[in-house]
Amino acid sequence: MKKTKQPLFRVFCLAALMAFVCPPAWAGGNFTRGEWSAEVFGRKVTVRPGNPRYVSAWDAGFDLSEPPPGNYEILPVGDVYIWRHPDSRSLFRADLSGVWDDVFWARRLKGLPGPFEGVLTFKNFTIPAARSELVDGEELKSEALLWGYVRPGFGIGYRRQVPPGHESNMLAADLIFEPGFLFFARGSDTADNFVAPRDTFEFRTRLELRWDALNRNLLRLPQKGYAAGADLVYGYRADWRDWGVNGAEAAGEGKTYASFTGYFLAAGGVPWVKSKSQRLVGAIHAGSGYRLDRFSAARVGGGPDPLGEEYGSTYLPVLPGAVIQEFFPEHYVLATGEYRWQPFFFACLGVDASAGWLDRLRRTDAGIVKKNDLLPAVGVRLITGFFFDTRLQIAYNYNFSVVRNGGYGGHEFLMEISGNL
Repeated sequence: MKKTKQPLFRVFCLAALMAFVCPPAWAGGNFTRGEWSAEVFGRKVTVRPGNPRYVSAWDAGFDLSEPPPGNYEILPVGDVYIWRHPDSRSLFRADLSGVWDDVFWARRLKGLPGPFEGVLTFKNFTIPAARSELVDGEELKSEALLWGYVRPGFGIGYRRQVPPGHESNMLAADLIFEPGFLFFARGSDTADNFVAPRDTFEFRTRLELRWDALNRNLLRLPQKGYAAGADLVYGYRADWRDWGVNGAEAAGEGKTYASFTGYFLAAGGVPWVKSKSQRLVGAIHAGSGYRLDRFSAARVGGGPDPLGEEYGSTYLPVLPGAVIQEFFPEHYVLATGEYRWQPFFFACLGVDASAGWLDRLRRTDAGIVKKNDLLPAVGVRLITGFFFDTRLQIAYNYNFSVVRNGGYGGHEFLMEISGNL
């Protein structure tokens, strides 16, 4: 492990140094209006924002966990993001990575009154490999499964613009029907006595609520305002059977299920400080459900934290210092507070503290059981304009209560570069 840590630490320091000593070429202010001009290191820099109604962007990077939890030491992160909002009558938004995709399309149709619209969606999760859940930082290989879903959707929605009136400031409510398919396959390490679930048709009804009233800066970070949302889901699996070790998971416990998730975010200045370069951001995410399992519960873990950066991704619950999608709790509450200092219009430093309360799998004398635990974390991140019209994010988080190598505490290092297509 020493050979891995040393070069990664050097890359982290070098990237942070380059971000401050090199004048950036980044000029992607898609979330603001007007033109920025400033003198940076003796050079005149002018930033002209692009068209916020047509955005195509990419993200790529990695998330590293130390000590390594099983085979999840380094995980890639990245996707292609598309936003098309040519007028008030239509909206297209997509996060595309191939193995995980989230597509939303809405259009105001003739015959529908006021701001009502027809909605089409598509979601899939199709990683082509068996995956093991983590229990106290160790892979539970005896229950490894290749599993995923494909969920097209259709429905009706309500959408209108709200103050402060920027491109992504909207109030929306969408009722979506999702006739989908769940599929399963055993892995090479799956125990002989583990019964895999049966492939099944799944029908879900989802009520999605979104409110975005945030001002964002040129780095897409929230400066002032509020955002909130909620998702209510009811699901039914047509062909469900007992599964798990010796079929211990009763079919009746997952054939029908329900869940609620929600969030609230606020951003503003630091009290008693007049400088606009210092900001505070706070967010809370919560969720609960009925008859949830590892295939229907919300996934909570580490990775990039959008934290108000974009209209459609703030709902994601992120627990700093954990592995991406490490937990699948039946109930959770996550609270995050961040202090941000923006010394230049193209660079921002943030210090954050967070705490998560959720039920997670633990190894006990009675076997593997779910227990409610508190998982606090602290972190720091740098977000800055970088070379070739890109944005660089480097982050470090330490979670005090994740279990690694038989003890408490885990480090997370994140590096992510994004740019316009």
